Amino acid sequence: MKRLIFKTVLLATLSLTFATNFLNAQDLTKVGTTSADFLLIEAGARAQAMGGAFIGVADDATALYWNAAGAGLIGKTAAQYQFGKRFADITHHFMAISYPLTGEDVIGLSVQYLDYGEMEVTTIDEPEGTGETFTASSLALNFTYAKQLTDRVYVGFTGKYIYEKIWMEYGSGFAFDISTMYDMPEIGVRIGMAISNLGPEMGIDEGPHLTFYRQKPDDYPGSPQPESQLVTQKFPLPTGFSLGISSVLVGANSPFIKSGEHKVLLAASINDFFNAPFRGNFGLEYGWRDVVFLRGGYRLGYDTQKLSLGFGLNFYRFTNQDIRVDYVWVDYGDLEGVNVWSIEFRF
Repeated sequence: MKRLIFKTVLLATLSLTFATNFLNAQDLTKVGTTSADFLLIEAGARAQAMGGAFIGVADDATALYWNAAGAGLIGKTAAQYQFGKRFADITHHFMAISYPLTGEDVIGLSVQYLDYGEMEVTTIDEPEGTGETFTASSLALNFTYAKQLTDRVYVGFTGKYIYEKIWMEYGSGFAFDISTMYDMPEIGVRIGMAISNLGPEMGIDEGPHLTFYRQKPDDYPGSPQPESQLVTQKFPLPTGFSLGISSVLVGANSPFIKSGEHKVLLAASINDFFNAPFRGNFGLEYGWRDVVFLRGGYRLGYDTQKLSLGFGLNFYRFTNQDIRVDYVWVDYGDLEGVNVWSIEFRF
């Protein structure tokens, strides 16, 4: 049995690696052709520290982002807040709360918010700036329902309202996710799958600056001056498919090395999004007595994100409250590193 499990996990990992390396060689033609790209910014310091290989883990409040079906694995009400200041003074916030209605049904609400900061208004006549400033932001409100179908199978559905604004112009849209999780707790293996951001095209198509009146020709000063409208282009959402697997290599329910004090979790995933080629994610988490955690991850096929490192603390043994704090540093290459913190409460 142990040999079979080992071969299964090894085969899945090798398959993910092969698919990532092979498909990365394909021509890339759709980069920069989607709207609402902020939906792809990873949520949760723990998940990011594990290289974004969280589709087959998804057992905290960030399951509402990664794999909504995983919300059924939490077993409690869980609330998480994440803050990260990124390059160019961009800040990213993620908030989520998951609430079990029954032993089989879970609902959740999550919010993604990206603030691009304040920028100067420039024009052709005044390229150095007019003295005015403007802001831009992106927001997604996500509503989730997850259900346990059998003792091993979970499904999840998420509906999203998306809103983006730049200066006084804005646009909105909607999307939904479908996800599943196959959990085998007796051998410490999970397999997850998610289809994300299914929805119609979206663009910035509302606002006062899109309406104007044409200037009257000098030769025809009495000509009418009808209201005109600038028409902006709409683009597809960053729809994608993700598949992931995780295995407990060391731990109480590990088929390899049994331990009540130490836990080592290995995770891998692949994802194929509309605006990118196949990419791979690999992560490792070490936990000591479910109190201290060390994590590392690596991403294949990404333009900037590569290595990530982080740690976590569970304060339950000290405060009798299930409070978890996680940190991650992500290497963005020429854009330098990004620091992200998150805190989760379970009750």
